[in-house]
Amino acid sequence: MKKKCIWLTLLSLAAVFLVVSCAGTPPPAVETPPEAPSPAPPVSVPPPSPAPTPAPTPAPDQAALNTLNEAIARAEAARKLAGDCDASSFFPSDWESAESLFSQAEQQKNTSTRDGAQESTARYITAAEAYDALIGKISVLYYEQKAKELSDARLAAVNAGAGTLVPDYLLEADNAAADAEDKYQAKDYYGAKSSLDDALVMYSALKDGVEAYYIREDIAERALELIPDVLLEVDTFGLDTIAKWDAKDYSGAKLGAAEALAMYSALKAARNAYDVRERVVDRAEELFPNSISQADAIALDAIDKWEAKDYLSAKNFAITAWMSYLNIAASTERQTAIDLKADTAARQDFNSAEAIFNRANTAYRAQRFDEAASLYEECLPIFRKAVQLALDKQRAAEEALRRADKRVAESDETARNAELILEGGVQ
Repeated sequence: MKKKCIWLTLLSLAAVFLVVSCAGTPPPAVETPPEAPSPAPPVSVPPPSPAPTPAPTPAPDQAALNTLNEAIARAEAARKLAGDCDASSFFPSDWESAESLFSQAEQQKNTSTRDGAQESTARYITAAEAYDALIGKISVLYYEQKAKELSDARLAAVNAGAGTLVPDYLLEADNAAADAEDKYQAKDYYGAKSSLDDALVMYSALKDGVEAYYIREDIAERALELIPDVLLEVDTFGLDTIAKWDAKDYSGAKLGAAEALAMYSALKAARNAYDVRERVVDRAEELFPNSISQADAIALDAIDKWEAKDYLSAKNFAITAWMSYLNIAASTERQTAIDLKADTAARQDFNSAEAIFNRANTAYRAQRFDEAASLYEECLPIFRKAVQLALDKQRAAEEALRRADKRVAESDETARNAELILEGGVQ
C-alpha cells in the first residue's frame, strides 16, 4: 500500500515534469501538407485627385453675334442672287458646291460660345465667297442673255406703237435699261438686276397696254352700240393701270395691262362672233342647226367667264365661238353655192374658194385661229362670187330661153300669117 502511494506520487511528478518540458521545448516536427499562401494584403493607394474644373467657355458677345448675322445675311443675299441669275443652269457643279458649303454652315451654326460663333461666321463667309465667285462667272453670260431679252421686249413695245402713242413712257423704260447697264459695269450686280427687271416689266406693260388701246379703238363704236356698260368697265380698269405706272408700280401696271388686253380682246372676239352670226344665222339654222347650237353654247360660256372675272378664259371662249361661227358661215356659203350649181356653172371660182376653205379647216382643227380666221374670211367672198356668177348664168339662160320662146312664138305667128295670106291668095 505504501509502495502504491509512492508509485502514484512518482507518476504525478512525471506528469508535471512532462508538462513543464513541453512548455519549454518545441514538439517534434510533424509532416503536414503545405498550406496555400495567403493573399498579400492590399496595398493602400491614395485616391486620385479630382481633375481641375475647366474654366467656363465664354459666351459670344454682341459684337461676335453681329458679325455672324452679317455673314449670314451676306451668304443668303449672294445665294439668292446666284439663284435668280440661274446659276444652277450655267454652272451646275459650282452651284452644288456652294450649296453644300451653305448647308454645312446652316447645320453647324453655333451661337452658344464665342469660338462657336466665330467658326460659324467663317463657314458663312466661305459659302458667301463661293456664291460671289459663281456670280462673277455667270454675270457676263447672264447679262448677255438678259440684254437680248431686253432688246426683244423693247422691239415688241415699239412695234406695238409705244414710240408713237406713249413716247414718254418708252423713254422711262429706256432709262431703266440704261441704269441697269451702268450698274452692271460698276459690278453692282444686285442693283443692275433690279433695274433690268424693272425695264423688262416696263417694256412688257407698254406692249400690252398699247395693243389694248388699239383694240379698244377698233371695237369702240360697235361696243358702244351693243355693250356700253361693259366698255366703260374695261375703260375704267385701263385707267387704273395707267395710274399704277405713274405711281412707279411697274409690276402692277404690267399685270393690269395684260388683263386689260385680255378684256379688250375678249370684247373684240365677242363682237366678231356676234357680227358673223347675224350674217348667216337664218340660213345656218336651216342647214347646220346642231353646229349653230354648239357655237351659241360656247358664246354663253364666254359670257359666264366674263361675269366670273376670268377675262382670259372669256377671251378664249369668245375666240372659239367666233371661229365656230366663221366655219359655219363659210360652210353655209359653200352649201349655197353647191345648191345653185355654182360648182359647175362657176367652176373656177368655186374650186378656188374650196381650196382656201379646206386650208382654213386644217388651220382651225390645229387651233391656228388667226390663220384660220383669215382663210375663212378670204374664201367667203369667193363663194359668194361663185354664187353670183351661177345666178347670173341662170338668169342669162332663162333670158335666152325666154327670147328663144319668143322667137319661136313670133315664128309661129309669122307662119300662121303667111298661111293666111297664102290661103287668101288662093281664093
